Amino acid sequence: MRKLTLTLALSLFAVSAVGNTALASTEAIETPVKTLTEIESVANYSESIELINVNELPVGTPIVNFDTVEDFEKAVKELDEENKDSQFVNESQDLTISNHFITTMAATSSTTDRLTVYVKPSLNPIKSATQPSSVTCDLTYSYTGNGSSKTFSEILDVSSFSLGVPTSWVQTKANKSFYSFKKGVSIELLGYNLVGVSVGGLEVGVQVRDEITFNYRIDGSKTVFE
Repeated sequence: MRKLTLTLALSLFAVSAVGNTALASTEAIETPVKTLTEIESVANYSESIELINVNELPVGTPIVNFDTVEDFEKAVKELDEENKDSQFVNESQDLTISNHFITTMAATSSTTDRLTVYVKPSLNPIKSATQPSSVTCDLTYSYTGNGSSKTFSEILDVSSFSLGVPTSWVQTKANKSFYSFKKGVSIELLGYNLVGVSVGGLEVGVQVRDEITFNYRIDGSKTVFE
């Protein structure tokens, strides 16, 4: 009888052990899936970041660590608020009709100015980890006149890049707006940087959207600040 009782107890223990092992295994699988789902939810409601496969990040890409999804969400919301502060109006309204006809009829030339644009630093942990200190911007434009009468005629192309390490600025679009009767131009560069984010040990790749705005007066300093 004692032997039967012992055998039954061992059998129940074995079943219990198998059940606990299966439960632990299920929890181990469910935890990262749940975390990833929550990270994706945060990204879907943000205009500042986009998730990518972590394997697409270049070697040397910085990793920003967060203990919890809540910490990550807080940083993303702060980044969204920071980006709302930058508003750019893509229009030019300072030309009179007579100036417009003069510019159209005048002989034009074209050139490219290479500018060094120093970027306003961010305190946000996601953005600051990959934000370049400066970008190089090639501004190609046509112009009329010379000396003090020289003015922009048309912005033909705007391209930018960063040689900073480990960050890699990628421009996706550029907007422009003339001011001071086409003696100056405001430029908005739109693009992104790449960064890795680790939330509770789970790593994802992130495109951090950014915009860089600056003003440049024709024949002015080739070093400008955001």
